[in-house]
Amino acid sequence: MKNGWIYCRFFIVLPLIVLFTACQITTSVHSDPKNYRVQLYLYDYSPKFDAGSYRHLQGKNMCMSSIRNDAQNTTQFSYFSRDLKVQYELSNRPNTHIMFVQSYFWYAYEKAFAHAGIEISHRCAREDTPELWIVFQSFDDEDLLLKMNILKNRETIYEKEIRVQMPLPVTRDSASLRLRAYDMIDLTVTKILDDSAFQQILLKS
Repeated sequence: MKNGWIYCRFFIVLPLIVLFTACQITTSVHSDPKNYRVQLYLYDYSPKFDAGSYRHLQGKNMCMSSIRNDAQNTTQFSYFSRDLKVQYELSNRPNTHIMFVQSYFWYAYEKAFAHAGIEISHRCAREDTPELWIVFQSFDDEDLLLKMNILKNRETIYEKEIRVQMPLPVTRDSASLRLRAYDMIDLTVTKILDDSAFQQILLKS
């Protein structure tokens, strides 16, 4: 009888162990339950890409008229992670007013183009100066889809969709996410700079 009781108890406990293990595995793949807010500051963003790769464009002038934000997955002042757990708020520096998405990235891209040696103006009055107009179509911290339009004398001479994709973050530490967001700005501008048609238009101006 004693041996029989041990035998039965073994088969009762074993399914419970299997069930508990399955619950642990299921729980471990659940999404992060926390919410995060990451502050991005213009003064803190410093382009890190190799400016020497664009030496042939240095000294060229370009007007960047505006950025239009048509991305439905953003708000006026923020963009988010794919799962909406991380919110990126934009401002010039700590303890200053938050900025519109399009304003923040206009100034950030201006910094990046200046790093490459390209002079950027917001006034597009000069004739024959290429005018860059950017439209955000979809925007989260993994994927940015934008439309690049280049105009000359108020007429569109080139347009192209550009997709910027970032690897998944390895952590949700605020400092790491902030640096990753700045890297995304670098990648966006280098994708524009690397476009052969963009370069040809700039070189002819």
